[in-house]
Amino acid sequence: MTDPHCILCGKACRQRFMVCGYAVHRCASCDLEFVHPTPSPEAVAAVYASNYFEGGAYSNYFENERKTSQQKAHSRLDTFARLGVTGGALLDLGCAAGYFVDEGLARGFDAYGVEPSERARAHTPARAKDHVLADLDDPRLPQTFDAVTLWDVLEHLPDPVKALSGIQARLAPRGWLGIVVPAIGNVNTRIAPKTWDQYKPPEHLWFWSLSSLTAFLNQHGFDVIHHDVAWQRWSRWVDPDGSVRHRPTRLLRKVDATVHRAAAAVLGRSMVTDSIAVYARARS
Repeated sequence: MTDPHCILCGKACRQRFMVCGYAVHRCASCDLEFVHPTPSPEAVAAVYASNYFEGGAYSNYFENERKTSQQKAHSRLDTFARLGVTGGALLDLGCAAGYFVDEGLARGFDAYGVEPSERARAHTPARAKDHVLADLDDPRLPQTFDAVTLWDVLEHLPDPVKALSGIQARLAPRGWLGIVVPAIGNVNTRIAPKTWDQYKPPEHLWFWSLSSLTAFLNQHGFDVIHHDVAWQRWSRWVDPDGSVRHRPTRLLRKVDATVHRAAAAVLGRSMVTDSIAVYARARS
């Protein structure tokens, strides 16, 4: 089998490692990684079965993630406000239970979300019930939007180029794009990639750095106006999710976190960054 080609520069990309039975390839020139061959539609669909939000990717998204998701919505809309985006038509793709849509409505946006999971849509807050829809073809959606967001969505899509083209067709001139993706470049992805929990095909298929995501958006008519860390954790090797209550493990976790705080201070924050947020504007 020949090596696949980078969607940014067209160069052949060698296989870097295998994880979950899938090959991850890397473009050394563009700092982009991706799964190849692309998993079958059946394999991808199986990831998002009825239990995805309750026992699949999440133990219980609607109970355990609601407060965090609402806090993220506040923060991201605050960032948009600082960039001058305070109203208009807003579309959140892959909106899950619609917490971002709900907060957008509260702030005066004509906010909508698209979420294929019927289970997730059933948990939408009352204010957003009629604004979270199953697909982009729903006639209740506005034809154009002033801003489109993909929070933790782009890495799931088999064809990001096609997805971005579809977004551009619905985006108003000089419209805005908000994206959060897991970010490669941290110590796990550099040294021991199989220890990073975001390498999880067939759920995640694309793995971006800030430079590769910026290049991708630039190629398709967007300028990145602002970027920031969306999520980082300090403990990288010992109980990174903080779930263990065993006292010796908790002490070792503190040591691990201290070491990585020092590394981040010397080598840069990217060493402990797990996802990035990017806000971009269409050139036309």
